[in-house]
Amino acid sequence: MTAAEALVADFDLSAARWYAGKARTETQRRVVDSWPLGPGALIIFAIDYADGGSDLYLLPAIDDAGLREAGPGDGVYAALAGGGEERALGMDQTNTSVIVGDRIVKVYRRLERGRHPEVEILEALAARGYGGIPTVRGSLRRTLPDGSSVDLAVIQDLIEGAPDGWESLIEPLAALIDGEGELADLGPELSLVGHTMGRLHAELAAAFGVVAASDAQRKSWRDGAHTQLDEALRILPHPLAAELYDDNTRIRFELEGFAKGDAPLVTRVHGDLHIAQFLRAPTGVFVVDFEGEPTRSVEERSQLTSPMRDVACLVRSLDHVARSAQVRVGLGEPVMDEWIRFAQEAVLAGYEDGLGDSPIQLDRSLLRLFCLEKELYEFVYAARILPEWLYAPQLGMQWLMRDDAAL
Repeated sequence: MTAAEALVADFDLSAARWYAGKARTETQRRVVDSWPLGPGALIIFAIDYADGGSDLYLLPAIDDAGLREAGPGDGVYAALAGGGEERALGMDQTNTSVIVGDRIVKVYRRLERGRHPEVEILEALAARGYGGIPTVRGSLRRTLPDGSSVDLAVIQDLIEGAPDGWESLIEPLAALIDGEGELADLGPELSLVGHTMGRLHAELAAAFGVVAASDAQRKSWRDGAHTQLDEALRILPHPLAAELYDDNTRIRFELEGFAKGDAPLVTRVHGDLHIAQFLRAPTGVFVVDFEGEPTRSVEERSQLTSPMRDVACLVRSLDHVARSAQVRVGLGEPVMDEWIRFAQEAVLAGYEDGLGDSPIQLDRSLLRLFCLEKELYEFVYAARILPEWLYAPQLGMQWLMRDDAAL
């Protein structure tokens, strides 16, 4: 047995967020490929399961009195970036990102054959000279022994000290509660976020083209949302499930709108564009993490879809900022309602301005449907993975079911 095979065989995956097989039964682990990198190596290994499926993973390794997983300070990530001091990013991620000098190296841990949607989008945006992403410095792609290829890593400039949009909005919200700020003070910041999203969608449409959604795709949106509702009703704790069931008929009726009316335009999108994906720096606002929703397959994340899915993700996350402030610092409902309306409209106004003459345009009717779908997704995600977060989709859905909900 080689050192790589021994490391893979004994490696404890139980605490790894990037390991997707926790609910499956392993039958074997296989080293698919390995090669030296700086002071260590990169190991690609497969896990086969009793159900007949398999997953592919990447393990950066270092050899110091025995092979082990490499971390910040071991030099493997620096070798990817061409040298520099390594330090931990300090964020909980499903992949592994390490700061190397003035750059960030993101290594994908669960691999998929073919193009990774993040690398594909970043390369396309960089080729167009789009300035709303941290500068892309390179990526790593490997051809495997069977002839297939996988994207392993991407390297971008570090936006030093830039708070994400989530945390940068909680503090102004707290100031509002303390009577130390004005709602209008947040307008320019929120409009800039919306404008950044509009420019992003215009660039993606130019890079990847636009087509009208097919009838089959629109029905898949509808059916997928119904499935999320079914799953939420099945797994939510009884009080929440009962509350959601009270709105079941209305929600299902509205979701039928996905398959009605004129076909909307589709293109490539970010796929998980909540407010924390925006970094505020002195030089502007930057969008990060183009991986898409982690629960969706790479194939799904690479499909053309409606940009309103991104817009829904952002405006629902603004609602969730208010819910978090309500829990963390006691934001009252009247202030919360006013802030949600103001924030969403400021973002949407900036979005329309940012789109310019792009064929992509704001569609509020379709946006509402994707908002419903997104809140149902959040119910399922929270119930399965983050139950302490259930208050956010609960209060968010209550808002969407109000007759005066702003969208």
